[in-house]
Amino acid sequence: MAERRGKVYMVGAGPGCMGLISAKALHILQHCDCVLYDRLIGKEILNLIGQNAELVYVGKEHKGDVRTQEEINKILIDKTSRHKVVVRLKGGDPMIFGRATEEIKSLIENKIKFEIVPGITAITSAAACAGIILTDRNTASSVTLVTGQTAEGRLTKIDFPSLVKLNGTIVFYMTVENMKLICQKLVKAGMKADTGAIIVANASLANQKIVIGTVSNIAQKCIIEKIQPPAVLIIGKKCTSLLSNQTLFGKKVLMTRDVLGNAEFACKLAARGAQAISCPMFEIEDLTGSKDFKHVVEKIKNYDWVFFTSPTGVKLFFKSLKKLKKDGRVFGCSKIGCIGSETATALNDYGIIPDFIPKNFTSVDMAKEFIKKYKPNGMKILLLRSALAEKLEIKGAVTETAAIYTAKKIESSFSKIDENVDWITFGSSFAVKCFFEKFRPEDIQNRKIASIGPVTTETLKKYSVKPAVEAKEHTIDGLIESMENSK
Repeated sequence: MAERRGKVYMVGAGPGCMGLISAKALHILQHCDCVLYDRLIGKEILNLIGQNAELVYVGKEHKGDVRTQEEINKILIDKTSRHKVVVRLKGGDPMIFGRATEEIKSLIENKIKFEIVPGITAITSAAACAGIILTDRNTASSVTLVTGQTAEGRLTKIDFPSLVKLNGTIVFYMTVENMKLICQKLVKAGMKADTGAIIVANASLANQKIVIGTVSNIAQKCIIEKIQPPAVLIIGKKCTSLLSNQTLFGKKVLMTRDVLGNAEFACKLAARGAQAISCPMFEIEDLTGSKDFKHVVEKIKNYDWVFFTSPTGVKLFFKSLKKLKKDGRVFGCSKIGCIGSETATALNDYGIIPDFIPKNFTSVDMAKEFIKKYKPNGMKILLLRSALAEKLEIKGAVTETAAIYTAKKIESSFSKIDENVDWITFGSSFAVKCFFEKFRPEDIQNRKIASIGPVTTETLKKYSVKPAVEAKEHTIDGLIESMENSK
């Protein structure tokens, strides 16, 4: 009897931002048995994979490969004999310079079923992040994708004269090492030295970098900016950014949230052409695994109102509910309140529509507005929040608090703040405190400071730091808007 084999899904993870992975890819990742993933697959994507899946790293470095392609093929075949659903997860789109050919050939030879799930390729995300139109009916009727690093490590197989004659947009993948030589060969083949060139590194991610120049100077500019792979080089007449007139385009913005918070923030900044610099000052510690939390869940339906104060609290609460094999029905007839539009959106994602959202997104304002609207004499109210949050009493109500997470200071890898940083952003008072335990106020002179709200601003003032802007809406979107409107 023939050995039964599982099915392989060749999945494109996109550029790395979790918001840019396809719905089908996400569904497969959450329900698969095993994932073989590459070097370019970051934590943001790995965190989307189902908890019970086996993870196998098969990353390849250009210099000093961890595994040979033959070894990867063998592992892939072997896993199909142990699992029903095996995912081969690749960055971008697996069919564009993803070395999928060798692996698919091996699957066919071994009569193993497979399916290809496309992903957003590097050039699509890079062009979007840099605000570049790849095609134009008048000046760029074609796009040519070229590898800047051939299997033999040579560029001799590339027909540069033909590329120049096409008179369209040219995109080079894997180009950092050979960028100077590529540009020289293009000019030698007849391309004008002042032709536009843009390189985008780590498109859509927290460490995204965009460098704008011409064929004659882009290589030198990338050396100055210390551009590292992965990066794509885009060359052509239409190689100018539509985002260049936006306030934040090309600005270096330092983020001080936790790693995941910075990643989400960075995606929003990247869409505006800003260069996000992740400087996490703390990490989130989940407290929902305690016996106290299980007790809270058991009695939560006995409260008249349950309040969530942050998106983080919402996500951790429902993640733990799932582990306990429970869902939103635990609330019974309790009404739900929350602070902030982002918290409301997080609740919406779990099928919960809040009954009350204060106009101003602070705990004190929430209490005042709630008292005025509901006159909560004798009501039982539960606040699900951070362990670091200040004590809050709602006058007339029996108020209880359950800490479902806390924030812990981490040692920053930054020894100093780059002098070229334009903005430093603070999304909480705790981030401010952690930051100034590491740095001095004089270390950030001549940088613009952005505060997410009045509580954070007051903490900044304790360090003699006056923010240039304070968000009117105390959310990340509000923070970005305040920076964009700054003169």
